[in-house]
Amino acid sequence: MGFAQILPSTARRLLVNISVLSSCILFSSASQAELSLQQAQQLAVQNDPWLVGNELQEQAIIANSVASATFADPMVSLGFANLPTDGFRFNQEPMTQFKIGVSQQFPRGNSLALQKEQLLQMAAQYPQLRYERQAKLKVMVSKLWFDAFTTEQRIQLVEHSRPLFSQLVDIVEASYSTVQGSTTQQDVVRAQVELARLDDRLAALLAERDTSLAELSQWLQGELEPNLVPTANSGLSLSQGWPIQAMLDSSVIRLLQQQDLRSLSQILAQHPALMAIEQQIKSSQSAVNLAEQKYQPQWGVNASYAYRDNDPLGNTRADFFSIGVTVDVPFFTANKQDKEVEASRLQAESIKTDKQLLLRQLLAQMLSTWRTLDSLNQRIEHYLQKILPQMAEQSEAALNAYTSDEGDFSEVMRARIAQLNTELDVIKLQNEQAKSRIQLDYFFTTKNNQAPLHALGEQP
Repeated sequence: MGFAQILPSTARRLLVNISVLSSCILFSSASQAELSLQQAQQLAVQNDPWLVGNELQEQAIIANSVASATFADPMVSLGFANLPTDGFRFNQEPMTQFKIGVSQQFPRGNSLALQKEQLLQMAAQYPQLRYERQAKLKVMVSKLWFDAFTTEQRIQLVEHSRPLFSQLVDIVEASYSTVQGSTTQQDVVRAQVELARLDDRLAALLAERDTSLAELSQWLQGELEPNLVPTANSGLSLSQGWPIQAMLDSSVIRLLQQQDLRSLSQILAQHPALMAIEQQIKSSQSAVNLAEQKYQPQWGVNASYAYRDNDPLGNTRADFFSIGVTVDVPFFTANKQDKEVEASRLQAESIKTDKQLLLRQLLAQMLSTWRTLDSLNQRIEHYLQKILPQMAEQSEAALNAYTSDEGDFSEVMRARIAQLNTELDVIKLQNEQAKSRIQLDYFFTTKNNQAPLHALGEQP
């Protein structure tokens, strides 16, 4: 069987490999450990110091809420009263006494309970912030994982294409050496240059993969074994085959297609970022209620016992006991209490505007991501169904024409390079498609860190 007959079948096999590239390319040995997308997400969450610090802040606020709901400590006083300055003798004058007293201040109105409620509401936003952080971590790590994964896919594609280009070099060199056909020295040089450029492209892709793995590894490092972090020199590789991604339910997709802003806003209202702001709104309302308690008087009680010594003749003197109540009455409220309440209300309203702005921002980003994903789906389908088959046919036709002395070798190389570039473009599009799906899932995150209304999806 001649080489001209073998080469077209090789091209067909190459096209088949690209068509199922997302499921059948192996880029790690069986002995290597594999890091799946889900494992990368879990490691990033487990080893994120921010989550630990956030939980510690929540515990600190909860502890402070208990302290804030406790009465102020009583005040104890000790002292000598009315000592005579002409002798400083304790029993000289009947007014001289040793006095011990205690006083206690009581909070205004229901301020203690409101302080505790406000702090607990502040603490309630921290779990929501952790849910959002986990969702953002998964998006970021997933994008890095897909960048490294698709770079490895492109490396494999170039490596699989290299024997084909090497055989083309052998063909043109053999044809030129036998002085058969229309092969020129320029064709030989062109074939060798394209093979060298292919090797350079492979080297660039290897460097790109190492960079992606290094960026990914920084989010996975923690109290782990060193060989559990993928790096350029580690024995750990990314999992083989495209991961199966969950797809949004058809009802949610319908809302996105129809751009039903009201229904989508209701779904986004459950997003942890918005739920955290909702807790801030509740806390600010408690701050308003707490400021209103300053209109209430503050009561206090005090008691004291005064000991007197016997007089100089030895006669006993009666000791004294005193008790009293204090109260401060808010009277000049126009420039103090009124303004404090007004400031608290204005602060509460400003937080509500923050929530509205964030809702608009998330809604716009969600619709933009959806449009991008929809466009990528259409482009990938167009590539797989039309462009790639046509490129394969064009490549085979150029090769057949050249082997029959009816075509130019430059057309063969041009067609092969164009086919390879197209196949690499498909992988890039699949990468963007996968990352857009991950980003779209972020907008449907709930407190359980899972997007609602999901169905099992297929490989991109």
